[in-house]
Amino acid sequence: MRVVGFEKHGEPSVLKVMELPDPRPGPGEVVIKVLATSLNRIDIIMRRGYPGIPVKLPHVPGADIVGYIESAGPNTDLGEFRVGDLVLVSNVWGCGSCRFCRAGLEDHCPSWTMPGFHVWGGYGELVRVPVRALVGAPREMSINKLAVLPLAYSVSWKALRVANVGLGDWVLILGGSGGIGTALTILTKALGARVIAVTSRPDILKSLGADVVVSYDREELMKVISERTEYGVDAAIDAIGDTLPMALDVVRPGGTVITFGVLGKSSTVQVDIRRFYLRHIRLMGIHNAAKSYLREVIEFMVGRGLGPFISRVTNIKEAPILHELMESRGVVGKVVMLHEWD
Repeated sequence: MRVVGFEKHGEPSVLKVMELPDPRPGPGEVVIKVLATSLNRIDIIMRRGYPGIPVKLPHVPGADIVGYIESAGPNTDLGEFRVGDLVLVSNVWGCGSCRFCRAGLEDHCPSWTMPGFHVWGGYGELVRVPVRALVGAPREMSINKLAVLPLAYSVSWKALRVANVGLGDWVLILGGSGGIGTALTILTKALGARVIAVTSRPDILKSLGADVVVSYDREELMKVISERTEYGVDAAIDAIGDTLPMALDVVRPGGTVITFGVLGKSSTVQVDIRRFYLRHIRLMGIHNAAKSYLREVIEFMVGRGLGPFISRVTNIKEAPILHELMESRGVVGKVVMLHEWD
């Protein structure tokens, strides 16, 4: 099969078109013919080398997968699916048998697996995944829109649900113009909540409905919080990491701070624990989202007639250029890469 992958860690130039062996499905597995994937920050992290996670080389990145079921392994029960069906792949699956997986919390499984992270992902022509990771693709959405949902939109939906965001709430979004930030803005507004987006690209977030857009200047943010909210925001969602102290500063007593991802300069911050326990703040960390969240957000978006914010649609062979663009913070919203190899 043809892939865009890398044989060593390094700069975007290590990405190249390669021929690798076709994957063969085992029992309980299928092979997907990938139609499209999308660009995520984790692709860049894996290309450079994820600290503490050894990657068997060559490696094929890509956490987002949409395509057709091409074949199934021996004695595999496809359940609701059939060979030829258009499907999405959940961007995390578990062992399938532990207490968390049995409860539908495969994102909590100690043996969780992520495509493009632990195993080959969506930058390949074909990909092997377990049947339990499949999610039916709605007819109401195009391939381009489906390609951006598995990671950014499922984890954004999870963040909003675990924070119990509802009608009239104020939600602070740190890192507003990226794939996660734009997803959070779209979904938060659809829930009837109000958005304060912290970003360097105010034009985009305003067009998506953000009520207030501010820069990363702390004084400016605190002024906005004081003017717009009574005691602080109901929920602060931090997808950057080293901005966690800022999130703790602006959430109201009894509010929630959700943190996931490390996009800043450091994965280590200093926090005075009194900043959250004296104000009854819930501080929660999440990573990825169980399949149930992907199903829920698809149903929600289809029901509301919502679409993701896609800034660019291009060819998978453009991946090195896109990696350079993302590293220079030149990517806004989501970028789709179509699998057009010829």
